[in-house]
Amino acid sequence: MWAEPEISDDERAVLLVGIIDDPAAREDEKYDAASALEFLSNPFVESSLARIIRAEDFRSVLAQLCAESLGGIWARTGRVDPAFMTELRGPAKDEVFGILGDRAPHLLPPSAP
Repeated sequence: MWAEPEISDDERAVLLVGIIDDPAAREDEKYDAASALEFLSNPFVESSLARIIRAEDFRSVLAQLCAESLGGIWARTGRVDPAFMTELRGPAKDEVFGILGDRAPHLLPPSAP
């Protein structure tokens, strides 16, 4: 999918989220798609990652991979979603805070460990 220049980043994002949402997709395909979303930034990607993290109750492997991608997006763009950040918990929170702690500690809330 990355080697096809005729696909825009927006189309690529829709395809990757579609893989994650596809009940017939293999687990490894979903994991790869979740990880790849870190390199795309737009409101659709960020809201989709948050939706999936919530749906996975903040703790599955898929939720952790989505949280890692979301943390990477936030670190790269230099902004966070404060409302979703306060909602984070469990392993998903650990992933986001770990990424931000490594790449953009200034984005962590003052109360972060």
